[in-house]
Amino acid sequence: MKLRDLTKETKKLEVVYKTSSGDFVINLEYRPQAITLAFLDELTNMLSGDERITYQMEKLVASWDLQDDDGKIIPITGEALSKYEVPFYLLTTIIEAISVDRKLLSEEAKKD
Repeated sequence: MKLRDLTKETKKLEVVYKTSSGDFVINLEYRPQAITLAFLDELTNMLSGDERITYQMEKLVASWDLQDDDGKIIPITGEALSKYEVPFYLLTTIIEAISVDRKLLSEEAKKD
């Protein structure tokens, strides 16, 4: 297997974002193997929380179904996340859900 193939692999995940007005479901695909030593180094050297979140979103999330008011998919870039005012807590919920799912994958692999 080529390393490139491994790091581009994606996994589907449904994330439920809870608010006071109800639950919002976001369907996405993320890259389980995108966390590399270079990724961790970049993350460590970033100063602000918003840079860290947008960096993680750009590197980990391959696609999602979050749309703007016109029904167009919002790009997963720092610029678009800011432009469309995607809630910070939605982004952190997605990152946390990926972390939990990745941990479950690791635990399943240990059982095999």
